[in-house]
Amino acid sequence: MKTQLYLLLFLATQFVFAQETENKIQELPTEYGAYTIPLWTKLTLELKETSKNKFEYRIISSEPYEEMYSFDKHDKVFSENPKKNTVDILFVGAYYNNGKEDSDYKTLLKIRNNLDIPLTYKADIKYYFNNEFENTSIVGAFPGTDTQEIWAHKIDLIALYDFEILNSKE
Repeated sequence: MKTQLYLLLFLATQFVFAQETENKIQELPTEYGAYTIPLWTKLTLELKETSKNKFEYRIISSEPYEEMYSFDKHDKVFSENPKKNTVDILFVGAYYNNGKEDSDYKTLLKIRNNLDIPLTYKADIKYYFNNEFENTSIVGAFPGTDTQEIWAHKIDLIALYDFEILNSKE
């Protein structure tokens, strides 16, 4: 049942939308700005430094990602040869233990930082049962590594913004 629900949501939200212009298809690459990303999306952001230690981004590639992610299999989902100054993102439904129990299903934001510096950012999420976005905590993204943010409930949309260099003294 959950798989069918995720698939239905995927069909309804195949495109990446600008937060200010939700429901309008974006041409790629987008302008620099902050965007809302629907569940079941794989994309690449290109970052550009705007001031000391702060970045803005644009979306340079986006595609639907139809498969549930298995935490047990650890599938490689990003390119072997990433483009410099980019961040790869996978925002999908995921599961543990072959999805045997409803509690095994989660929402996953997987990020690979292709910059030479650690990054932090802010994220707002919209749960399926709520009409409002709410801020969520994140762990940051480190150079050349995959970072996973996992939520216990289904999230329809996520907005990422305020990318900056991670200050290790914070």
